[in-house]
Amino acid sequence: MSASSQFSYLSNQMATTNRLRALLVGFVAIAMLFATPIFADAENDAAQLKYRQTLMSGVGADMSAIGTILKNRLVLTGHVESHARQLAASAKLIGAAFKNDLGQDATDAQPKIWSDWSGFEAAIADLDKAANALADAAASGDPKAIGPAVKGLGKRCGGCHKAYRKPKEESYKNQ
Repeated sequence: MSASSQFSYLSNQMATTNRLRALLVGFVAIAMLFATPIFADAENDAAQLKYRQTLMSGVGADMSAIGTILKNRLVLTGHVESHARQLAASAKLIGAAFKNDLGQDATDAQPKIWSDWSGFEAAIADLDKAANALADAAASGDPKAIGPAVKGLGKRCGGCHKAYRKPKEESYKNQ
């Protein structure tokens, strides 16, 4: 085989190889284009659920801190105010955290949240008002105002839990 024939043969082989590579790269790119949204949605849902659970754990931690301060008569009314303000700030985040129904697997959210969205939003607004009322009462330093404000806040939390959270027996944490 002459040098020119060998060169022609190698050129054709390289061209064929390059076309196969391009075809393979194109196929992989198309496959990724279609697969990525599926995986991205699943990852996004898991991340959103984790965020929602973290947000609500923070709400629970603030309520627990307030309860600990008051039950033990700790001289930390400024902390009660701070925790109540944090609860009010968290209340403003809850709606967006629950906007998407992510299914019923690893969650204690009841489907009623999404079927009664306006009621859920009203419950969030009530939580915000009650948290601000407690913060204002704590800022005043008047123990006679703090007690009823704590009860009002607890009532708002409990009311939302009764309507929109699975009972503890049905919690995903127990499964």
